[in-house]
Amino acid sequence: MTDQQAPLPEPSVWDHFVGKMKTWLTTQPQIEEPEREDFQKEGQSLPWFSFGALVLALVAQLSLEPSPGRTAWVGIVFYAGSLGCLIFAVLKKEWQLPEFKKSTSARLNTIFKLEFLLISMVLAILAFLLFSNGKFGFLNVVIWGLSLLFAFLAFWQPHNSQRISIKQYWQCFKEQGWRPRITRWTLIILAAIVVICFFNFHRLDSVPPEMVSDQAEKLMDVNDILSGYTPVYFPRNTGREPLHFYMAAAFMWIFDLGVNFLNLKIVAVCANLLTLFFIYLLGKELGSRWVGLVAALFAGIAYWPLLFTRLALRIPHFPLFVAPVMYFFVRGLRRQNIHDILWAGLFLGLGLHGYTPFRIVPIMMVLGVLIFMLHTVTKEKRLLAIYALFLITFISLLVFIPLLRYWLANPDLFAYRAFSRLTGLEVGFQNSPVVIFLQNFWKASVMFFWDNGVIWAHSIPGRPALEVVSAALYFLGIVSLIARYIRVRDWRDLFLLVSIPILMMPSILSLAYPGENPSLNRTAGAVVPVFIVIGLSFETLIRTLKTSLPGKIGQVVVLLMVSFLLIWSGANNYDLVFNQYYANYRASSWNTSEIGRVAGFFIQSIGSPDTTYVVGYPHWVDSRLVAINSGYPGLDYALMPSQIPDTVIDPRPKMFFLNINDADNVQLLENTFSNGVLWQHQSEVPNKDFMIFFVPQVDGAMP
Repeated sequence: MTDQQAPLPEPSVWDHFVGKMKTWLTTQPQIEEPEREDFQKEGQSLPWFSFGALVLALVAQLSLEPSPGRTAWVGIVFYAGSLGCLIFAVLKKEWQLPEFKKSTSARLNTIFKLEFLLISMVLAILAFLLFSNGKFGFLNVVIWGLSLLFAFLAFWQPHNSQRISIKQYWQCFKEQGWRPRITRWTLIILAAIVVICFFNFHRLDSVPPEMVSDQAEKLMDVNDILSGYTPVYFPRNTGREPLHFYMAAAFMWIFDLGVNFLNLKIVAVCANLLTLFFIYLLGKELGSRWVGLVAALFAGIAYWPLLFTRLALRIPHFPLFVAPVMYFFVRGLRRQNIHDILWAGLFLGLGLHGYTPFRIVPIMMVLGVLIFMLHTVTKEKRLLAIYALFLITFISLLVFIPLLRYWLANPDLFAYRAFSRLTGLEVGFQNSPVVIFLQNFWKASVMFFWDNGVIWAHSIPGRPALEVVSAALYFLGIVSLIARYIRVRDWRDLFLLVSIPILMMPSILSLAYPGENPSLNRTAGAVVPVFIVIGLSFETLIRTLKTSLPGKIGQVVVLLMVSFLLIWSGANNYDLVFNQYYANYRASSWNTSEIGRVAGFFIQSIGSPDTTYVVGYPHWVDSRLVAINSGYPGLDYALMPSQIPDTVIDPRPKMFFLNINDADNVQLLENTFSNGVLWQHQSEVPNKDFMIFFVPQVDGAMP
C-alpha cells in the first residue's frame, strides 16, 4: 500500500481573499523574522524608537489638553511623529505586543440532553405567559429561574477530572489546613487594589455633592421596590431597565440602610469594582496577567469611569456586563469550551436588564462570530461558531424573557428612549442622516484625545475623555494592534479594534440630537476594550525596556518608568475628579441637599412633611430631591403659586422655600400670612442663596 499524502488544511475565507488580491499585486521578497527569544537576547541598549514614540505621544496629548489657545494641529504633528517612531520600532522588532494564547485544536462539544432542553423550553413558555402582568412575583421568577437552570443542565458537560481535583484539594485542606503564600505578585495585586479602592471610595459622600432629577427618579423607584412594587420595567422618565434598582433596593434592605444618594453610590462603586475584575480576566486572556492588571488599574483610577460610577445611575451596568461577555466569548471560541459560551449568553441576557445602550452588544456578538469565521481555517469550526452564536442567543433570550414579554406588550414605551435619538420621533434631522452619522462617528472616535462632550453631570465639558498618559498609551496600543493584525491576521485583534466603535454606537447614533454626541454615558461600554488596549500598550512598553536593558540598570529604568507614568496618571485623574469635576458640578447643580437639611431640621423640631413646601419657580430645584435629602424619599414638596392660599386651612407650622428671585410669590405669601417671617438663607455655594418663609402655628392647634 502506498503512503497517502496528508491533505492540506482548508484555507480560511480571509486567506482565500488575500490569495486573490496577491494576483494583482507585485510580490515583495519576504524577510525572515527572528524569533522573539533572539530579540530578547540581542537587546543591550535603550529602545530609542519605542521611547521616542512614547515621548512624542505624551507631548502631543499635552498640547491637546484644554487651554485658551488650544489647537489640534500641534497635537497632530507630534502624534504623526509618534506614529513614525512606532512604525520603525515595530519593523525593527523593538516593539512587540504580548503574544496571544494559542487556540485549542479541540472542537466545541455539541452534545446536549434533549429532555432537559425540552423541560427548559416548556418552563420558559410558561414563565413568558406568567410575566403578562409586568411584575416580578414569586411564581414567575421561580419558573423563569428553573427554565434557565435546565437550559444550563442540558448543555453543561461535567469533567470528572475537576471533581477529583476538588476532592483532592478538600482532603489536603482537612489534613494540612490553609497555608497562604505571600509572593511578590500578591503584594503587587494588593497594592493595586488599595489604589483602586482609594480612587473609588475617597470622598464618595461629597463627589459629586448634589443629586439631579435623574437620581430623584432612581431613588423613588428604589423606594417603590422597598414598598412592595416590583415591576419588570420602570416607566418613569421614558422607561428604564430594572436591574440597577433591584440591586440598590436589595443592598439597602439587607443592611437596613436609608434610601439616599450615598447608598446609591456605594452600589454603583461595587458594580464598577466587579467590572474591573472582569477587565483583569479579559486582559489576561488577550495578553498576560500583567496586561490584565494594568488595564484594571488604569480603568480603576480613570476619570471617565469614575465619574459615571459616582453619578450612581444605571451607566456602570453597561461596562459591567460588556466585560464578562467579551471575556467568556473570546475564551470560549479560543478554547472551544461550551461552558464559556453558556456564561457569555448568561451575561449577555443580564446586561439587557441593565442599561439601554447595552442593546448594541448582541450586534457586537454577531460581528464577533463573523470575524472569527472569516479567520478560521476549517469549515467545521465555522459551523461550530454558528452553533456557539445560536447557544449564546438562546441562553440570553431565556434571561431576557421578562423584558421580552413587556416589550411585546408595550413596544412604544420600551423602544422610545432609543428611537427618540436615532429617528426623527421628537425632532427633525438637522442634516442628512448619513452626514450626521459620519460627523458623529468622527467626534466619538477622537473624544479620547480632544472633546468628550458638554454634559457636566458626568464629564468635564470640552476636555478629552482620557488624561494625558492614558491617551498616549491608547494611541500607541491602537497603532500596535493594527500593525499586528496586518502582519498576523488574528481574529482577536480585529474583534478588539471593532468592538470600540461598536460599543460607542449608542452615542454615535444620536442622529436627532447630534449635540449629545459624544457622551461618556452612552459610550461607557467602550471602557472595557479601551483600557485593554492601554494595558497591552503599557505592558509592551515595560517589557521592551526590560528586555533591552537587562541587569540592574534595566530594573532601575523600568521601576522609574512605571512609577513615573502611574504617578502622573494618578495625579491627573485625581485633579480631574476631585478638583475640576467637583468644582464644576457644584457650580452647575442646585444645592438641594442644603435646602433638605433645613427642611429636615424644621420637620424634626416643630414641623411636618405635610407643611413643608418648595414653591415652584422656572429652572430651579427639584422638590423631590429636597424631600429625599430631608429624609422622606417618595414625597414631593412641590407647591404651585396658585395653591398657596389653600395652605391657610392647616393651622400647623409651615415652611416655604423660594427662589431668591421669586419676588411675586414672596409678596403673595406676605399677603396671605400676616404673621409670617421671611429671611434669606446664605448658601455655602456662591450664587445659590434661597428664601425661607416661616409661618408659626395658629394658637390652639396641635403641632
